[in-house]
Amino acid sequence: MTEMSFDPRDLQIRRRALLRLAAAGGLALPGASLAGSALAAAVPDKTFRITMVLGRGESDNEFGFKDYLARRGLKAEFTIRNTGGDTARLPGIIEEIKDTRPDLVYSWGTPQTRALVGPFDDANPRKYITDIPVVFTFVAAPVDAKIVPDLTRSGRNVTGTIHIAPIAVQLNTIQAYRPVKRLGVVYNPQERNSVLTIEGLRAEAALRGLELIEEPVPLNDRGEPISAAVPDALARVAKRGAEVLYIGPDTFIAFHNRSVVASEALRLQLPTFSVTELIVRTDKAMLALASSAYGIGRFTAFKAAQILVDGVSPAEIPVETLKRFSVIINMATVRALEYYPPIGLLNFAEIIES
Repeated sequence: MTEMSFDPRDLQIRRRALLRLAAAGGLALPGASLAGSALAAAVPDKTFRITMVLGRGESDNEFGFKDYLARRGLKAEFTIRNTGGDTARLPGIIEEIKDTRPDLVYSWGTPQTRALVGPFDDANPRKYITDIPVVFTFVAAPVDAKIVPDLTRSGRNVTGTIHIAPIAVQLNTIQAYRPVKRLGVVYNPQERNSVLTIEGLRAEAALRGLELIEEPVPLNDRGEPISAAVPDALARVAKRGAEVLYIGPDTFIAFHNRSVVASEALRLQLPTFSVTELIVRTDKAMLALASSAYGIGRFTAFKAAQILVDGVSPAEIPVETLKRFSVIINMATVRALEYYPPIGLLNFAEIIES
């Protein structure tokens, strides 16, 4: 994917930058020829048992996963286990998986995947799932989270997909919409995925001369983020002069509290940028650079089929992301904020009108 260049001293959005960002629009499966050749493989006449460990119920991601397998002609029996974001439920789920021994485990999100398979350098088989294939999705930084040691080859019973664009490309998109100097972010300091994202944002913001305004969500006496404290954290970001609110791959912020985050930001007249699409499509956040959840689900299923049908070890299947991302703009929010994008960006963005 070609990244869009941006000089923070240049307050004009250049046509070349917009055209290069346009290359990020749309969706495509990496390794299309590989996927096509796999379609010709013989499908075993058996019903595969797949346990799906979810954190917020079924969504387009899971629908895409199931649809791909069905189109491949795979018969599957799904067992759905939803933690509702409570990782304390996972030890019981792990014991069930060990007892029932499904053919494959599908895992959504960084905290859950890490809790299911353990860190790659300390995967205790008594505590974690180490001998059943696991495919993960919606994990932003699997190497930093110690889920896999290398994206090209995990060397263990795990593979999966990454759903977000590189941070540099994310910031290019924000600056293509409108140049800013102060970027705000509210995050869960207990979620490793979020902490890693903050570290990446700090480094990239420093390179660009941007001020990163950080507000971690306060924790209760059990060390858990407090949902009721999110509006105040957003208000502090706005008061400190943030021009755009960055909504990262943070399960607590972007999923469990997404409606509050989007509505409160709109009330504060704070434009929002998200690295996932759902909050823009359903909760009126303003802007996203994202892969289709449905497309990511299908790509995750492609990797699952490599394991189930082709007999490839997950240890040998690379962890990848889709090669293209869509710019998504919620025009109802744009009009409410009177924060309009350049015409060039509108020419290739996906427009949401609700």
